[in-house]
Amino acid sequence: MSILSTLTEKPWEQGAEPQNQHSAPEHIRIAGLKVILAVVSVLFFLFIIAFLMRSQYPDWQPLAEQANHPLFDKSQLWLNSLYLVLASVFLQTSKFLGHKSKSLIFKISLFLAGVFCCAFVAGQLMFWQQLYDQGFVVNLNPALSFFYLFTGLHAVHVGIGFILWLLAVGAIIKGQQKAQHYIQLSAIYWHFLLLLWALLFALLVSKPETYNAIVEFCGLGASI
Repeated sequence: MSILSTLTEKPWEQGAEPQNQHSAPEHIRIAGLKVILAVVSVLFFLFIIAFLMRSQYPDWQPLAEQANHPLFDKSQLWLNSLYLVLASVFLQTSKFLGHKSKSLIFKISLFLAGVFCCAFVAGQLMFWQQLYDQGFVVNLNPALSFFYLFTGLHAVHVGIGFILWLLAVGAIIKGQQKAQHYIQLSAIYWHFLLLLWALLFALLVSKPETYNAIVEFCGLGASI
């Protein structure tokens, strides 16, 4: 079922059974989430284009080429990436075990998903503080400004994902049937955040030659 057909359907005009009427809001929520993810994707795509075009100016400084560059030591970022992977894995496990919401494995998986979500945000905050202590402030150079922009926006969306997780936990505590649906939404959202983070991480630590090749391939150089 496409997003357009889901948003435009009129369940009150259909002779649907009560069960189908009950599932209609779930389809609408999933469609709404897909629309949100599409909007977020376009937003980050535009920022990435701006990043690539800005990298072609003479004052551009790489972030991870030499020992004195802010992202040369990527150990904390790799650890944060692991947290994000684990959060996504445990949410997927919770989604798979959704029909066994009273099982211990389900509860542990859902709990650990929230723990690693918080660990990712805490790890990002620690890394930002580390950069600040080293003098790598947001306005030091354009590349570093983009780093704070990308990671800041991503952290905000991680916070939104944590709200979805809280809704799922709250529904489980109250014994509501929509708990499994919230877990499904959370899993979809977290998989998206994981893929987005992988793209941003790879982009931020890439060499200038990589940026130049992408700009030339996409034909962005002519507009600079």
